[in-house]
Amino acid sequence: MKSMNIAASGELIPRLSTHRNVVALDSTDFTDVAAVVITTADSRSGILALLKRTGFHLPVFMLVDEPVSAPAGVTAVIGGNAQEWLELENAACRYEAELLPPFYGTLTQYVDMGNSTFACPGHQHGEFFRKHPAGRHFYDFFGENLFRADMCNADVKLGDLLIHEGSAKHAQKFAAKVFNADKTYFVLNGTSAANKVVTNALLTRGDLVLFDRNNHKSNHHGALIQAGATPVYLEAARNPFGFIGGIDAHCFDETYLRDQIRDVMPESADASRPFRLAIIQLGTYDGTIYNARQVVDKIGHLCDYILFDSAWVGYEQFINMMADTSPLRLELNENDPGIFVTQSVHKQQAGFSQTSQIHKKDNHIRGQARFCPHKRLNNAFMLHASTSPFYPLFAALDINAKIHEGESGRRLWAECVALGIDARKAILARCKLLQPFIPLVVDGKPWQAYPTETIASNRRFFSFEPGAKWHGFEGYADDQYFVDPCKLLLTTPGIDADSGQYIEFGIPATILAHYLRENGIVPEKCDLNSILFLLTPAESEEKLARLVAMLAQFERHIEDDTPLADVLPTVFQKYPVRYRDYTLRELCQEMHNLYVSFDVKDLQKAMFRKESLPHVAMNPQDANSAFIRGDVELVRISEADGRIAAEGALPYPPGVLCVVPGEIWGGAAQRYFLALEEGINLLPGFSPELQGVYSETDADGIQRLYGYVLK
Repeated sequence: MKSMNIAASGELIPRLSTHRNVVALDSTDFTDVAAVVITTADSRSGILALLKRTGFHLPVFMLVDEPVSAPAGVTAVIGGNAQEWLELENAACRYEAELLPPFYGTLTQYVDMGNSTFACPGHQHGEFFRKHPAGRHFYDFFGENLFRADMCNADVKLGDLLIHEGSAKHAQKFAAKVFNADKTYFVLNGTSAANKVVTNALLTRGDLVLFDRNNHKSNHHGALIQAGATPVYLEAARNPFGFIGGIDAHCFDETYLRDQIRDVMPESADASRPFRLAIIQLGTYDGTIYNARQVVDKIGHLCDYILFDSAWVGYEQFINMMADTSPLRLELNENDPGIFVTQSVHKQQAGFSQTSQIHKKDNHIRGQARFCPHKRLNNAFMLHASTSPFYPLFAALDINAKIHEGESGRRLWAECVALGIDARKAILARCKLLQPFIPLVVDGKPWQAYPTETIASNRRFFSFEPGAKWHGFEGYADDQYFVDPCKLLLTTPGIDADSGQYIEFGIPATILAHYLRENGIVPEKCDLNSILFLLTPAESEEKLARLVAMLAQFERHIEDDTPLADVLPTVFQKYPVRYRDYTLRELCQEMHNLYVSFDVKDLQKAMFRKESLPHVAMNPQDANSAFIRGDVELVRISEADGRIAAEGALPYPPGVLCVVPGEIWGGAAQRYFLALEEGINLLPGFSPELQGVYSETDADGIQRLYGYVLK
């Protein structure tokens, strides 16, 4: 590995005796240095406080001409003799040796060994690729180290990723310490797999699972289809803008829950702990954050385990205002449920796509019959893990833990939160139509009137107060939910926030999303009159300023009613006849009118309310088995009323099932998909991705949605 730099005051650089490259203090962010050399004057300039704030624990030497005592934060005072230069080098070497976490450090050493391999993978350090022009381009694009780090477990030096031995085990133990878990498991095929591991380890046919209707489809797959458990659904909120909200407060009432059990498994209604598992979204896709302490206090005594699906969070314990809501910060006793937390590290933490982790926090129930031991969990883990893991993915999870260790992780997220607050203030200052999804007023003052540091330190600036008009969610209790400060949520015109009703003109968020992508900015997702941008420590002031400028420019296009060909050229060029002579406002109005005609906002809300959930006709596992056997037929959704769904149906994103296998098509869910069908035909270029329903073109040239139902 290349030696890291030394950072030094400009006047000291000529005096340093080192083989390392030396960079000026004002030209580094200290991520590329192994030691720092300063002057006495520097020690009084604030540099020591800056170095402490990084959380990097760099060794700091003060070079002086006359002996002085070392101030706090200085490793040693040196005068410049040969022995002291050696001390500087030794300190830099120790820093480098301690910098890299267990697995990644071992991996880099192994790659440097340059072993000759006759094992998989067959590209063998990329040499196979280099024997063809296309392969050579592929190799050069990704770089040599990626191919040298892609190896198999034929050499045991790196440990075993499936049975958790060697440096792989040490990496997961390190991550468990950083994230406050009892055990941590690295998962290389996403939280979709992580959720299936947990649910397959805990649930069997006949078990009751308390099931957040907002859950990602992977929880349906693992708990209901693979394990065959019986769900008790918890209704959840949607607001008129299309944001995904939380579970209603009344759903956490014990009497209510036991009544729900009587409807599906009456013999278990009075059991002391009727639920083998509860699956709750710690944070929804749209940034509604739960308080894990409240959840455990209200329903923990009814559950053997609670799985907090934290795919869209995982960083909450590193942000001061959020930390006490984290399930991994809970103090638990023998009467509490065991806790599992799954995290999509790749979503907003530092990980390659597909990197995920499972945190297990259940030592407090060890020895009880309900305890899930490591060997049982690992059996489920191996059901879903490849025997040919991609080591760079595993290494990224190791590095993610190191980044979050100690003060550095908290600092990075504090900076992210502050940037997000400033971005919201900038949008409020520059935009009139596009608005941040935050309280308009806090304690009688505009949200943006408060200092950024004040907003960043208090959840009340993001809290969903029950009944507040700005958010439009119903059924919440005091202090139950708040907006994730790292989800930049905007609303677009079309909804009157006070009444929740449609207004005459609207801007569907998908049009804004298309415009941003045309201009090189990629939002995470949009739905109805809402759009989401994920914020991470990767953000910068410049990047967010460009986003704000582009939002303001979009508003000018709305005001000027710019021709669609100039605003969305890709869509226009693909469908020139359909959109000939259209302006931006015309397109917005036509799509808005479609939403109004189907009352899509209310359909979307109804799909997750208890009174309008699809009726359950059979266990989801049985419906899926019928699908596999072919005991199904493909029918138009318009003709599916009263038929039993063989496949789960959903728009993606967000990946939340609207119809579960075994449920009966009809009602709000059927009308919702028919509204989507109308939009596909009326407004080409804006079709959503649908799963579990299929768009096919009929003889009349009209696209129809179809789904599999039981015969």
